[in-house]
Amino acid sequence: MLAVTPTDWGNIVRDRRIELGFSQGALGEKIGMSRQWIVRFENGNAGVATIEHITRLAEALDLDVEVSAS
Repeated sequence: MLAVTPTDWGNIVRDRRIELGFSQGALGEKIGMSRQWIVRFENGNAGVATIEHITRLAEALDLDVEVSAS
């Protein structure tokens, strides 16, 4: 799936988290962030995430992230 907007990022993370059976709290613990941070991220506030956050999310959810010029 292509993520263009913060909402896209949030939807991808939410869908994959649910697919893997993680609660928001469990995912937060796994990446060292609060459940509330996960809630905000999934609700389209991905703009506050750093590259480190995205990397930790991708690793925890077994996602591949590819960056390319448009």
